[in-house]
Amino acid sequence: MIALLQVSEALFSVGQFWMLVAEKSNPPGAVGVSIALETIIQHCSADIRPFRYDVSSNILICSRGGGLLEERMELVAELWEENIKAEFVPVYDPSLTEQYEYANEHDIKCLVIVTDTGVSQKGSVKVRHLELKKEKEVDRENLVKFLLEAMTAQFRNPSIWN
Repeated sequence: MIALLQVSEALFSVGQFWMLVAEKSNPPGAVGVSIALETIIQHCSADIRPFRYDVSSNILICSRGGGLLEERMELVAELWEENIKAEFVPVYDPSLTEQYEYANEHDIKCLVIVTDTGVSQKGSVKVRHLELKKEKEVDRENLVKFLLEAMTAQFRNPSIWN
């Protein structure tokens, strides 16, 4: 009801203004303003951009060098058990470029990158957030804990990346 009153007051004011400016013609029926907030927000820097919680946000399990299909599948299954949405490119040996393109096409911002040397020698993976341009090497056994903490902080807590 208040919005209708405000609209009618605005139209009345426009009508009065029109009478003062151009007495000979009829006033316009309405005047409006449109602001594209989504466009403005998209062009803000990632640091000040408000985070919109999206339940469909996924994590893409990637591999660098050697396919590592079995390791990617194990990681996805482990994350699913913890109710973390995760997926991988359904190709045996995708290039890193293909995986980045897949993430971009599916609006996935967080990647977990598995390498054959990282898994076998160090027991670690890299977690990379594409929008924030942050990366951290995480022990394989602490991955779920790290992702849960990072997701709780919407990946924006600087201490998780140190």
